[in-house]
Amino acid sequence: MAILSTKFKIVILTLLLGVFVSACGGSTGEVAPTTAVNTDAKITLDGKTLLEERCTACHTLDRVESASKSAGGWGLNVREMVGKGAELNASEQEVLIEYLSITYRYP
Repeated sequence: MAILSTKFKIVILTLLLGVFVSACGGSTGEVAPTTAVNTDAKITLDGKTLLEERCTACHTLDRVESASKSAGGWGLNVREMVGKGAELNASEQEVLIEYLSITYRYP
């Protein structure tokens, strides 16, 4: 069996490293403001989708759409709903509060 030269090993390792780096590239890592970070291995959801899917489990969208609150008010409201059983992790809560405070903000 032939022993590989050091120079050949370096070339192979360099090629493998290049393949690995290019396979991992392509993403800037930036997250849109209304996108939840995928911290719990769940599907990433935006604020509108969270509102439509999670909040309507207990009440209609009319209740939300008729309200207007500050970001702090929406934060209190979302945390209150989580206390009552709304299924939102911490990052989803942040995304939802941001969406609500922009879309249904206090005048």
